[in-house]
Amino acid sequence: MEATLPGPGPQWRPSAVVFDCDGVLMDTERAWKDVQARVAGTFGVEIPERTAIELMGLSATDVAEHIAARAQDTAGRDGRSAPGFETVYRSLVDTEADVVGSVLEPLPGAVETVKAVARHVPVAVASNSTSTILDRKMHAVGLADTLRTWVSAEDVPRGKPAPDIYREAVRRLGVAPEDALAVEDSPAGTTAAVAAGLWVLGAPHGHDEPLASHYLVGSLADPAVAELLRGWDMPL
Repeated sequence: MEATLPGPGPQWRPSAVVFDCDGVLMDTERAWKDVQARVAGTFGVEIPERTAIELMGLSATDVAEHIAARAQDTAGRDGRSAPGFETVYRSLVDTEADVVGSVLEPLPGAVETVKAVARHVPVAVASNSTSTILDRKMHAVGLADTLRTWVSAEDVPRGKPAPDIYREAVRRLGVAPEDALAVEDSPAGTTAAVAAGLWVLGAPHGHDEPLASHYLVGSLADPAVAELLRGWDMPL
């Protein structure tokens, strides 16, 4: 794959960097996918692989709305009562705390990259995780003291793919969106960052879904990351 959007030009250098969490810093997306399937099954809903891909990177609110709607459809056909949104959402959050909480390990290159960038410009994390889970993640990987801030889906009106999380992140960092770089792995995340006006480094980490990105690397362990950082005077 190649970057799909034209970059800002050779003289541009980020004044701040905002990292996604799941799939960029931590390998928790497979666990989140398992959480979705487990909760959906509890309410008689199946999530096909194509739908699972579409749900990747979405917030618990959006996933709960999807499962609740499908459960309503199924219950209507079977004559059963269907769970409401709040019931599904609480089940997702509680199950996520159990499942994701057991796999809090950073991806290769993640901690080193964040710390290298943070020596030069302010750094944040913008994630569709709930605030409690995101706090746990940042402390578990040892980045809580490195980051200027982190923004969860509960801190803004709408999660990704809406631009709210990235707008709030750059606001907290005190930079204009066009001066900031987002690092993302999912279509929902890149859509959010582009809509917020940030430049985007796609790091799909094995995903083959097209990403709207201005730069592209395989993951934060890709040697191309070091090359980009050197060009921005941020050596690893």
